[in-house]
Amino acid sequence: MKTVNQELLPETEYGVPSGNYDGSSETEFSSDRLKGVGYYKTNATSQTIRFTSNDFVGTIVIQGSLDADPDTDTQWFDAYTFPGDSTIDGSTAVTTSYSITLQGNFTWLRAKVQDFTGGTINSVLLTY
Repeated sequence: MKTVNQELLPETEYGVPSGNYDGSSETEFSSDRLKGVGYYKTNATSQTIRFTSNDFVGTIVIQGSLDADPDTDTQWFDAYTFPGDSTIDGSTAVTTSYSITLQGNFTWLRAKVQDFTGGTINSVLLTY
């Protein structure tokens, strides 16, 4: 079986425009949507998300959809919030390379960055 690797978020530094982030004082933005494991494999439910950051302040919410073509925010739901440690609320700088296994037959996935006030998101990668 072929492994699929996709970049949910490219390197994004606070204050520097990149992808869907305009580099201004905007603290919330979403990545483009990517096809999840459920899009191709209706009986598969496991995908890996790898977060790499350097002094990142904020949260990254992985959102999933089960719809064939989600075009409104109401068709997305929160599946995981990074940093996942309940003692970290997004106001503390996090430097890490951290992976999770996300279970779900998601047809689409995206990353929603919230309260982004500093540091760098080196990447958020999706593998299945």
